[in-house]
Amino acid sequence: MRTKLRTRAAAAVVALLLGGLLALFATSGPAVAFFSGGLFLDVQVQSPARLVARGAAVDVPLEITCNARPGTASVQVSVSQKAGSGVAQGFGSTSVGCTGSGQQVTVRVQASGGKTFKQGTAVASADLFGCTANFSTCGNETDSETIQIQR
Repeated sequence: MRTKLRTRAAAAVVALLLGGLLALFATSGPAVAFFSGGLFLDVQVQSPARLVARGAAVDVPLEITCNARPGTASVQVSVSQKAGSGVAQGFGSTSVGCTGSGQQVTVRVQASGGKTFKQGTAVASADLFGCTANFSTCGNETDSETIQIQR
């Protein structure tokens, strides 16, 4: 009987300790980092992208949220699309003003390698990079999505 009580008591103590650890680490997510002055970066690739100059480039829409300081972060976008027997691909980048709120940003990705983009399905990847004011913390966030390219 005493062994059962000790086992139950030990199980209760372990459960309380695990619950405390979970509560401690669960609060250190991005929302807490955002509101406590820590670094917060988020990028989401949106669809559709728009053809530019008959496929020489595509404009890729992004949803970006960041609080990097001194107020800017950089975003790089790559697009790959099957084009005949090859692959159309390209790369574009820009600086983003970090406001702490979600914002729409469009990055122009220029085709390279001799193939142009066309209407249809493609894969787009975005990488957002930023730092805190004193550069003590830097980080990046990445998103990759299948998108539609339209005129």
